[in-house]
Amino acid sequence: MANEYTVNLFIPCCMDLYFPAGVPSVKGLLEKLGDVCYYNSEMTCCGRQFFYRGDINAAKELGYRMIRYFDNPYPVVCPSSACIAYIKKHYMSLCEHSSVHASISHLINNSFELCDYIVNVKGKEKLNNKFPHSVFYFESCATRNLYPSNNAAQTLLENTEGLTLLTDSDLKICCGGNGGFAMHNAEMTEYALSIIVERVKKLGAEFITSTDVHCLQYIEAYLQTRSDVKSNVIPISEILISNN
Repeated sequence: MANEYTVNLFIPCCMDLYFPAGVPSVKGLLEKLGDVCYYNSEMTCCGRQFFYRGDINAAKELGYRMIRYFDNPYPVVCPSSACIAYIKKHYMSLCEHSSVHASISHLINNSFELCDYIVNVKGKEKLNNKFPHSVFYFESCATRNLYPSNNAAQTLLENTEGLTLLTDSDLKICCGGNGGFAMHNAEMTEYALSIIVERVKKLGAEFITSTDVHCLQYIEAYLQTRSDVKSNVIPISEILISNN
């Protein structure tokens, strides 16, 4: 039964397809915080990839579908800065039909990336989780440039027992995973990924995490070509719910 702690759980298609094992950790994390997760099984995609590839009609159709899926008073929580940033930045102009204007405004104002929701909505900076490993936090370009600026992810990682947080404020580079860039610029994407992975290797990180799963997907694919790098990627939700 829905209550004041109900949230709409939005799992981005990139996680559903490439990191399905991470989905239970997102749901489990929210339930650990006392939330009831509502998941619409008919949900598909927010349309971000279609929009950035220029297929506006497909993006608009998916946008209106998302608005219908989340036509309720509860916040939307998603483990993707890129998807939520896209909704906040483009849905108002993309889906401007007057009959759903109020619903769009509600969706834009009440959609949150997972870590931002935990820290800035739920007010939790420490989750009593344990992860005794060195972790490199890759700040995606969506997190850096599009999503409302905050350090929620770093705060939660810093407050994880046993975790050694590794960052690089000078590594302001895109992995190439946003939109169709990698598809049309394979060599540039590989070069960008090599810079990221070389930095991870130099720091000696055991794991790489991010608030954007599609970034982890691209980094993991590149890691498979590098036998000299032993780091593994991990969705941040798995770290935040871990007690090992």
